[in-house]
Parts: sequence; C-alpha cells; structure tokens
Amino acid sequence: MRPPKDDDEKIRAQIAILQGKAKPLKEVIADLLGEEPEQVLVDAVENNILLAQEQGESIDLSAVLKSIQSMSDKWA
Repeated sequence: MRPPKDDDEKIRAQIAILQGKAKPLKEVIADLLGEEPEQVLVDAVENNILLAQEQGESIDLSAVLKSIQSMSDKWA
C-alpha cells in the first residue's frame, strides 16, 4: 500500500470510496488470512500502515501480517 501518487489518483480513490467500492481493513485482512482477524491484529496492521504513510513508504500488507503473526507466535 502507498499513498496516492498524484491528485488524480487521490480523486479516483475518493470516488471509489464514495461509490462503496472500498473494503474495511478488517475485511481485507480476513480475505488474506482466510479467517476473521482479532481486533488487536487489525489495530497493529493499521498502525503499520499509518507509520509507512508518515514516512512516505509503501507497504506490503502480506509481509506485515506475516511479521505480526510471527512476533505473536514467539510471545505466545
């Protein structure tokens, strides 16, 4: 995931959201995992996305999920 590269892309994204084409993050994560995620996982992914946006970096959502799950497994 990355921020829009220009105003045109930002406008297209906003239009898609207004047309109901956007999915909640929890649903996207559920699609990737094949199961309903716990809210703590959704919050952790959202924090990773926000940090990447602040730093102007792109993010690989699958890699973030694997990293969080791996860390969670080590702490369990």
